[in-house]
Amino acid sequence: MNPNYNTEVPDASYFERQVLCRTGCPVNTDAGGYVQAIAEGRDEDAYIIARRPNPFASICGRVCAAPCEAKCRRKDIDAAVAIRALKRFVCEQFGVESERFDVNRVYAATQRAERAKLGLGRRVAVVGAGPAGMACAHDLALMGFNVTVFEAQSMAGGMLTLGIPQYRLPREIIQAEIQAIVSLGVDLKLNSRLGRDYSLASLKQDGFEAIFLAIGAHKSRELNIEGVELDGTFRAIDYLLNINLGYRVNLHGKVVVIGGGNVAFDVARSVVRQAAHIDDMSPEALRKILREATTTLDQLTRGEREGPEDLKVALDVARQALRAGVREVHMYCLESLAEMPATKAEIDEAVEEGVKLHTRWGPKRILGKDGRVSGIELIKVASVFDQNRRFNPTFLEGTEETVAADGVVLAIGQAADLSWVRPEDNLKTTARGTVEANPQTLATSRPDVFAGGDLAFGPRIIITAVAEGRRAARSIATFLTGKAPTESATVRTTIYNAHRMFPGYERLPRRQPPAIAIERRVGIAEVENTFPQPEAWLQANRCLKCHVSPVFDGDLCVLCGGCVDVCPESCLRIVDVANLMGDEMLAAAITARYGRMPTSGMSAAIIKDETACIRCGLCAARCPTHAITMERVERLQLA
Repeated sequence: MNPNYNTEVPDASYFERQVLCRTGCPVNTDAGGYVQAIAEGRDEDAYIIARRPNPFASICGRVCAAPCEAKCRRKDIDAAVAIRALKRFVCEQFGVESERFDVNRVYAATQRAERAKLGLGRRVAVVGAGPAGMACAHDLALMGFNVTVFEAQSMAGGMLTLGIPQYRLPREIIQAEIQAIVSLGVDLKLNSRLGRDYSLASLKQDGFEAIFLAIGAHKSRELNIEGVELDGTFRAIDYLLNINLGYRVNLHGKVVVIGGGNVAFDVARSVVRQAAHIDDMSPEALRKILREATTTLDQLTRGEREGPEDLKVALDVARQALRAGVREVHMYCLESLAEMPATKAEIDEAVEEGVKLHTRWGPKRILGKDGRVSGIELIKVASVFDQNRRFNPTFLEGTEETVAADGVVLAIGQAADLSWVRPEDNLKTTARGTVEANPQTLATSRPDVFAGGDLAFGPRIIITAVAEGRRAARSIATFLTGKAPTESATVRTTIYNAHRMFPGYERLPRRQPPAIAIERRVGIAEVENTFPQPEAWLQANRCLKCHVSPVFDGDLCVLCGGCVDVCPESCLRIVDVANLMGDEMLAAAITARYGRMPTSGMSAAIIKDETACIRCGLCAARCPTHAITMERVERLQLA
């Protein structure tokens, strides 16, 4: 028995938070639900569960920061369940990238028709076709609003398209997700820039009754040090925008990247992919590249390998011999490895691919010769954060070092471009260079204008932007109709009469998805692949099934203590009811059962440590009176 176990009973909201992987997701995706469906072989059901709250499921299966995994209780044992990779596993079978994608399967026609009554064709403008804007358009279209999305670039997707390198997120996946949303009746207008082609005033004149601003943060923050004007100095976002729009960027030789976030790593890994120039390659290396390309293309021709992934890799390998490139990439960041904001997986992959990482260094000045970068002077960092954990770097004078470089890329943050804001727009902005918006409703200082994503709150992860887009859609619907939209949902209770965990589940190690070999990570070849079915099944069976819990029937319990004895985690305890501590709900429940608050020794209760329970079901199996059942209560979102 756990000697530290106390008798304080948490309030009801505590139990609602127990499925932590779900509460970790900004759009409340039932991660435990689709992971269990995979474990049970119900892959299509798993996809539906993952897709309904998230119109960018296929994208998130590849590049989501996976806040659900940060909440996963399995990480307290060894490592979190590979939730993101399992999402990709089902998306590749049934998502927009598959031939089996069926929009009517995701949104039942009768449910769509019922929801569409709310909007009645009223017009809404969405500015920005990134994840926040398109998620808002998606929900508004399902509610029957007439939605037009205005995008400044020649392609939709926002920073999904313009900021994330193709080796992490293939462009065809983004466009397929966008097209699925457009198929709901959304009108998408490309090459339409706010402040140049139209204004907020003109949108109102054109009959749009509400506007959602989601233009993102496409400007790099400035670093005020000597030498930033030299040729060969690039801002990270400018660099990625040019690369992803297909423009040539003249980087060669030795390149230094300044920054420690995911964008900095995207830059560094993109630079690495500008492979060695053909003149610098040995004949043996060149022959190997051409031999690999020829072999792969032959296999494709004979049908021994599948495309388009293999074809893409073959073409990338062939192009390697034609590209001018970079010999050496170094990253310098202020933070230590423990403090770096980039994910561990991103760091590990970059180092694997040849990026040389240097921590606790800051830039002091960029050196030049004849107007071009020749090096950079760096200084050792004493601390990154002050005593209040605010970002406030301090440096160690006298520790300066000079590093030779042919190019420098500054990845020190992003900002929104607010040059389009006019006085007559009546929009309040913040000192941080964002549009002021209510975090709950996304409302701005104008009642008919809402704002979300990076424009309102600074750079965020993708799934947070999606959540804000969906929140904005509900607020816009409420503003225009006077009625808050309700989601079509039902509550279902499932009782597992023979609940058993997978044999040896607690010993199953987390596996990373397969990845292509280091020597083949060139150009836009996608690095990560999907789990094969047997491995996906095993990884899904690592789940502790937090969404399934033992439920105790006090009328059947005889207080034999068998459940306490058999519990492998010592998370059950029989206590005196008089010693329980809790809120008004507990007091009301006790009074309802006993007619009054019991005195000491009058009655007993079984309490459970939710943080320790691994849902093994041994308590239910041991109970001689069947007072314990393993149950799941779930809220099913139908559309």
